[in-house]
Amino acid sequence: MNTQERLDQFIENKGLVFGIAYKMTGSVVEAEDIVQETFLRWEKSREEKIRSPKAFLSTVAARLSLDSLRKAKRKRETYIGPWLPEPLAPEPMQEEPDSETLDLAFLHLLEKLNPIERAVFLLRESFEMDYDSISKVVGKNQENCRQILKRAKESLKADRKKYDAPSEKRKKIFRDFLLASSKGKPELLVPFLKEEIVLWSDGGGKVNAARIPIIGKDRASHFFIRTGSNKLKYTLDFYFGMVNGSETLIGYYNDQPAYLQNFLIDEDGISKIYSVLNPDKLKSMENKHKLIEEGLIFPLENFLLFPHTYHKKVAKWLNPVAKLVKWAIVR
Repeated sequence: MNTQERLDQFIENKGLVFGIAYKMTGSVVEAEDIVQETFLRWEKSREEKIRSPKAFLSTVAARLSLDSLRKAKRKRETYIGPWLPEPLAPEPMQEEPDSETLDLAFLHLLEKLNPIERAVFLLRESFEMDYDSISKVVGKNQENCRQILKRAKESLKADRKKYDAPSEKRKKIFRDFLLASSKGKPELLVPFLKEEIVLWSDGGGKVNAARIPIIGKDRASHFFIRTGSNKLKYTLDFYFGMVNGSETLIGYYNDQPAYLQNFLIDEDGISKIYSVLNPDKLKSMENKHKLIEEGLIFPLENFLLFPHTYHKKVAKWLNPVAKLVKWAIVR
């Protein structure tokens, strides 16, 4: 292959490389670093006879991801409060991502596995890699890899869940929940929450955040109202977007991301809420104006006022109404 052909091959598989790295590490920053390192190793392999660029790049990315995950595991053991995966950038509304393997709940659930188990599970289940290739990545024989996969599946079985409620149903529950929250009464939120709801917060020790999960709809509803009355929220501009396949509330302070709440919603209510407050994990939400221009995030008041046409530009004469709704949300 000449230089251009090699570059084309890498670009063709870049999404796969990033996907492996992100699902393995749960970090956008680390995944981007792994993409760069994979490219450098691809460039150094010019003299090698490579039958399948896809297989080569996948294997390199998986090995680098496993090394990164092993180092990260040690750091996460001393992390202040719950560690949550780093959210991806908001995606276009019309796209339907593979929410089962991209949602924050699934990525968070993978933290139960050790690095080898996580690697084997993802490479086999998400990327359909053959056992021969997996064994070369993790340094185990094929039979061991099969046993590791079985053990990983058993470990995840009880908590693994697919959130497949229709998009319009999810958005309606999300909208009604936010409208109810503006009234400041916890009891009004309870009908929208599942009995087993869990609310996780990740401040990383850099901002105030709950250091234990909030479990149950009564505790979650009171916690949501109590934190919603935080004066810091009065200074935030809120936007609605789809992040990791789920409805998400994003707060900006002076055009910088400061707050993200990701909602996982079933047919009959909200099952999990992930609050990411650690500024190091909100890099993908930067450049607010670009995200707005590309139609990836929308003023929250527009979504609440016009749930079916929020993605369209609001007529100027409706701006006062939108401002009134915005005030009602954060007052």
